[in-house]
Amino acid sequence: MRSGGRVNRLIVILTVMNAGCEDPAMYIGCCGAYCKTCRALAEGTCRGCKPGYDKGERDIRKARCRIKVCCFGEKKFETCADCPDYDACDVISVFHNKKGYKYIKYHESLEFIRKNGYDEFIEAAGKWKGAYGRLPRTLSPED
Repeated sequence: MRSGGRVNRLIVILTVMNAGCEDPAMYIGCCGAYCKTCRALAEGTCRGCKPGYDKGERDIRKARCRIKVCCFGEKKFETCADCPDYDACDVISVFHNKKGYKYIKYHESLEFIRKNGYDEFIEAAGKWKGAYGRLPRTLSPED
């Protein structure tokens, strides 16, 4: 039975990776996590934040993540970085203000996307070993 579990996890991983491969932004969680480099996705303990919802393989109404339901399900945004209400949104700000390093990094990811776009984010995040990592420093207009 144990090897069957490994086979099932491998099938889940391949299904998720193939489901979103045409659009790398599909691997960016609404909160700023980057699923494509996340260990949980690679190990098969997570299906990713968004793959499957776009094609009806997963039901967004059953998602437990309030951020995902609001951003991806209701507002049809790629991430919260696209939302015009981002700065005033209680859903994402409560999440980003939780204690823990990862929440700071997820917030940095969304800010990076807002400033530099998805292509630059995906290029930088592709080198990570988890759902978050180091982003290149960007110059602000004041620099």
